[in-house]
Amino acid sequence: MIIRPRLWVGIGLSVLAGTVPAASASAADPITALHADATGLALQVAHGGEGGEGGEGGEGGEAGVSPEQAAKDPVAFISALDVTAAHYHAGLAAYKEGETQAAGEMFAHPISEIYIDLEPVFTAQGAAPFQADMEKASELALNKAPVADVEAAAKKVLTALEATAAKAPTSKASPKAIQAKLLADMIDRGARQYRSAAAVEEFEPYLDGYGFAIAAKDRAAALTKAGGEVSADVKAAIDLLVKAYPTAKRPASLPVTVDALQVQASKAQLALSRIR
Repeated sequence: MIIRPRLWVGIGLSVLAGTVPAASASAADPITALHADATGLALQVAHGGEGGEGGEGGEGGEAGVSPEQAAKDPVAFISALDVTAAHYHAGLAAYKEGETQAAGEMFAHPISEIYIDLEPVFTAQGAAPFQADMEKASELALNKAPVADVEAAAKKVLTALEATAAKAPTSKASPKAIQAKLLADMIDRGARQYRSAAAVEEFEPYLDGYGFAIAAKDRAAALTKAGGEVSADVKAAIDLLVKAYPTAKRPASLPVTVDALQVQASKAQLALSRIR
């Protein structure tokens, strides 16, 4: 299988790692200035784990997380799983839309780009290996198996991801603060991926972003369960992500503007940064 280069490599977790430079806050464009303010704070809020340690740019595969970072930081550990889950949500939706090749590739990408590097960390934390389940889902999709079979295989992987997330390393941070950082990462990824999708006509960047939108909705539910508040700005960002990615099939024209989504995502990150 050919694994194509990924446009969004390191986008979200480079924020966690503190490697994405903020735009100049002195920019004349008020949208740019607002994003610069939000990004600067998000670099601190979404920063990976205790002690402010981040992975090196690109290290650790597609998720941008090194095994060393994931082994001690619950945000880095679970973010890698969230990126994988986003692939499976998007891949399954694409399969149901008849995009069998795209679905098979979405299921396969996290194997080489995330899982292989981090499997030792997952197993050291007591999680059961699940690479074979990922490979099975990809094979079924590429072989155009019945939708029910592909759905069952994808959901098996999603269940394994949830079980693995429960084995994340401990942290002094509160559960709601961890969930807030994870949600900030998914919102950031979804918004930035939308910018990538707007710049090209290829299907894949849009489909990646579609998965991040679903993952963001899931993280918002997890934040509420952990006792954190999903503020109006956060809810508005998620709603706009859902509007930006209405279906797994890319629409003829993107339904929201890139700047509107980026600004709302920045507002959400500011709101999430206040959760302790």
